[in-house]
Amino acid sequence: MTAMRVNTVLGEVAADDLGWTLTHEHLLIDIYVRFQPHREYMLFDVDLACAELAPFVAAGGSTLVEVTTNDIGRSPVRLAEIARRVGLNIVMGTGRYREPFYERELWETPTQQIADGLIRDIEVGTDGGIKAGIIGEIGVHERHVSPVEERVHRAAARAQVRTGVALTTHSIASPVGLAQLDIFAEEGVDLRRVVIGHSDTYPDPDYHRALIRRGAFVQFDTIRGASEYETARTIGLITGLVDDGHIEHILLSQDVCATAHLTAYGGTGYGFLISTFSERLRQGGLAQEQLDQLFVRNPKRMLSGSA
Repeated sequence: MTAMRVNTVLGEVAADDLGWTLTHEHLLIDIYVRFQPHREYMLFDVDLACAELAPFVAAGGSTLVEVTTNDIGRSPVRLAEIARRVGLNIVMGTGRYREPFYERELWETPTQQIADGLIRDIEVGTDGGIKAGIIGEIGVHERHVSPVEERVHRAAARAQVRTGVALTTHSIASPVGLAQLDIFAEEGVDLRRVVIGHSDTYPDPDYHRALIRRGAFVQFDTIRGASEYETARTIGLITGLVDDGHIEHILLSQDVCATAHLTAYGGTGYGFLISTFSERLRQGGLAQEQLDQLFVRNPKRMLSGSA
């Protein structure tokens, strides 16, 4: 991948052309194996995905980072079809999700071999040359990094060092993102290229500031308007960090990953941030320049490494 350009499922695009970006989403995913019998955790309908993306694109959305990994239903060819049909940049992830979803062979696969597979996805591509543009989401299932998850984290880190692309994580309801950063730092990763995902599920400003002090992006990415309480709390977390001078370390997204999140099933869909939530941030005191920083310039810097 050349400097100032980003891999998408339809080829490289200039970083300046990424525009308004959702940094952590799923269009096609299958985590039904873990959540049986909850079939809402299966998204596999290309037509439905295209229909659900229409409001986002119509409102000015340009890019979506699709972080479904190889072990939970990643589908490069169908992602490319969606990108063509809706006119959207889709940045595809590569990696392994978290321990309950790993293929059994992973326990016996050397770390460097795992890393080599991720590097190949980024530098060579799969399914006819469709290249990944980000590593992740690389996950932790519990409040600690398990031994096999550590192996995957180290492999992801080595792939990041080799390729220079961003590395994005899954870390739910605990401060485990700090342990993830420790592993990445040991492997030589520039932590400014790391995104600690789902940080809003551990709504502790001190934790968020600790991640920022290490250089990482703090990503609030479960913003779906589930309740007024959650929406107001997230706005408070964001504006607090902005007031402290940390706006350049914040990423925002929705993590659509189930039918219940789609507008067809009563959810807020992929258009919630660009329409409703961005306006709520404006009402909360953020200026247009600050919104552009959150939704355009920060994602650009995360994906490309450029200012």
